[in-house]
Amino acid sequence: MTEHRATKVVLTAILLARDKGKFRLPDLKKRLHVPENPPSDSTIRQVLRQLEESKWLERDHPEGRIWYAGEKLEELLVEKEVDASREDVD
Repeated sequence: MTEHRATKVVLTAILLARDKGKFRLPDLKKRLHVPENPPSDSTIRQVLRQLEESKWLERDHPEGRIWYAGEKLEELLVEKEVDASREDVD
């Protein structure tokens, strides 16, 4: 099964925000493993802006170059943390 390049960008961006707390475009490009026909910078930026609009990622200001976990990603991480702590109690 092939994976769409935009999907790879989404997954990598969310994992970077989760694991590192913040990232820049070069960090994302380095972590993307798309040897054949990699996405262009403009495609990557478009995907990042869509993630920002849907609150999965955020920046300090509209022209910011550093991306962070957005509201939805933060909520998901807290939810997973709560679920994990409940499992430890059981």
